[in-house]
Amino acid sequence: MVILFALIAAISLPPKPDRYVTDRAGVLKNPNALNEKLADFERQTSDQILVYVDQHLPPDTTIEQMGSEAMRQWGVGQKGKDNGAILFVFVADRKMRIEVGYGLEGSLTDAKSKWITSTVIKPQFQGGDYEAGITKGVDAILATIHGEPYGGSGRTVRETGARRIVIPLWAWPPAVVFVIGLFFLVFRRRKGVMGRTFTSRSSSSSWSSDSSSSSWSSSSSSSSSSSFDGGGGSGGGGGSSDSW
Repeated sequence: MVILFALIAAISLPPKPDRYVTDRAGVLKNPNALNEKLADFERQTSDQILVYVDQHLPPDTTIEQMGSEAMRQWGVGQKGKDNGAILFVFVADRKMRIEVGYGLEGSLTDAKSKWITSTVIKPQFQGGDYEAGITKGVDAILATIHGEPYGGSGRTVRETGARRIVIPLWAWPPAVVFVIGLFFLVFRRRKGVMGRTFTSRSSSSSWSSDSSSSSWSSSSSSSSSSSFDGGGGSGGGGGSSDSW
């Protein structure tokens, strides 16, 4: 047991990715499209599917070790569901693996994972078309697990977290003062106490502020929609490794 923990601790695992698709080998022409597809799949099903592409495995690490540890340390899948999977591709090492969370092993079995890597992905890789292999492989994974009973909330984990506004206790007094002051300013402006000129400028300023705020919210939402955050999955162990 001690030896096992020592081996796990020795794995040089890359930091948790902040996107569903990580392409460190530069083989995908349009990773954003695939990234958005996987984000949308999480919104619909709550399943988290990642793609991780690099040239080489980390030193002294097997693809099975990396797959298992990445599922756990990156928290892929929802807490209590473990409904996540990762497609690993290491181009220079010519190795790939589909790592499957415990919650998806009922549909994405080891046999089906092997069928996807050997029948769907491998022929494309052997022909030098990595993008086609990865894209078709992801489509096959999504089609296989789409029948699972998990339901999505319409938001990714990252989007849900981005909408939570938490004000710490120490910030409450300044926040209350700010709200009261803002209310007083708006009330006086509506009463016309401050005069036309000031009212006009306030209206212009208020409109600009609202526009900026709206623009920021939109861009923030757009950014978060393509970002990944682990849902708290505790691990996996199923799947299939392959080479070409």
